[in-house]
Amino acid sequence: MEALHPLAVHLPIAVVLLAPAIDAIGFFAKKTDLSNLAIGLYVFGVIASLFATATGQAAFDVAVDGGATGELLNTHADDANLIPWLLILLVIVRVVAPKKLGSKGHALALVLGFAMWPYVFLVGQSGGALVFEHGIGVKPRSER
Repeated sequence: MEALHPLAVHLPIAVVLLAPAIDAIGFFAKKTDLSNLAIGLYVFGVIASLFATATGQAAFDVAVDGGATGELLNTHADDANLIPWLLILLVIVRVVAPKKLGSKGHALALVLGFAMWPYVFLVGQSGGALVFEHGIGVKPRSER
C-alpha cells in the first residue's frame, strides 16, 4: 500500500489548489454551478486526503522499519495527517457559512480555502525532501 502514496498525494493537492479557485470564479461571476462544483471537489478532496493519509501511514511504517528516523519524517507525517481534518472543517464552513451569513460566509470559506495553499505546499515540500534529499521510499539501484 505504501507504494501508492506518491500517486495518492497528488489528488488532494490538486483539489486544494483547484477548488477555491473554481469557487472564487463562481462567487464573483455569480455562477452557482461552479460554486457547487467546488463543494463537490472539496468533498472529493476529503476522500482523497484520507486515502493519501492511509498510504502515507503505510509508507511511514515501512520507512521506520527500514531504519529511517528524523524530525523531518515525523513533521511531515504530523502535518500531512492534519490535512483531512482541515478539509472536513472547510467543507462544513463552505456549506454552513453561506446559509448563515450569506455572501460573507461564502467569502470566509474562500479565504480559508486559499489559506490552505501554503500549508499544502509546505507538506508537499517536506514530502519531496524526504524522497529527493533523504532517499526515503527509494530503492537502491541494486534492488531495481
